[in-house]
Amino acid sequence: MLESQKNTPLPQIGMMRQLSAPHWSQLEPGFTTLRHCAAGEVISERGQPLDHSLLLIDGIVGRRIQVGRKHGARHHLVALQVPGDFVDLHAYPLKVLDHDIIAITDVQMAAITHDRVKTIIDGDPEFTRQIWSLTLVDAAIHRHWALRNGTMRALQRVANLFAELIARMDAGGAAVDGRYHLNLSQPHIGDACGLSGVHINRVLRSLREANCCTYIKGELIVQDREALYAVAAFDPDYLYLPAS
Repeated sequence: MLESQKNTPLPQIGMMRQLSAPHWSQLEPGFTTLRHCAAGEVISERGQPLDHSLLLIDGIVGRRIQVGRKHGARHHLVALQVPGDFVDLHAYPLKVLDHDIIAITDVQMAAITHDRVKTIIDGDPEFTRQIWSLTLVDAAIHRHWALRNGTMRALQRVANLFAELIARMDAGGAAVDGRYHLNLSQPHIGDACGLSGVHINRVLRSLREANCCTYIKGELIVQDREALYAVAAFDPDYLYLPAS
């Protein structure tokens, strides 16, 4: 992990747009350092005491839980964070997390200390509510992931994951001509959807042949958003996306 001083203001993108302009202007100066991690790097480990939280500026971050121990251990991806997301805001009240935070791609994050967060929200109930709402959206997304992987078939799971990610990334201004640089490997997609590599190959081919979207070399090209949403049975209400 590389760290540098923040020299320019951060853009208010993604879920940060849930904050009012005055509250963002109070919060943004609290991010004093930038952290850069390479793909695959562990940002924080389960049980590690944390005195700060990180805002994702660029790239994709995952939350990962280890099942089993030592040689038989397996890691499972249980969440993905996109630009504009706090990747570990829940560490503010909890102080330690029950999962690892990992860089799925090369990422850039901004750090703010928990002492600074406390100073900002103390005495401002509305700001506290807005910050709390960000963690509640995380919980809503976790519930949807459980529903998706527990009730949907393979094609619908992957289409639904893609639909969710592009909706969230749109809020961060990540798309260029319907192209999204997810840089997720097929194992990442399979892990997020609870599917094997064989399933993922078949599903990606089916989505391509249906002219919904094409996923190649880490880039998602959306040819027909409405068709993708229909296959996914996607309803974005659970994302509580900021108003345009």
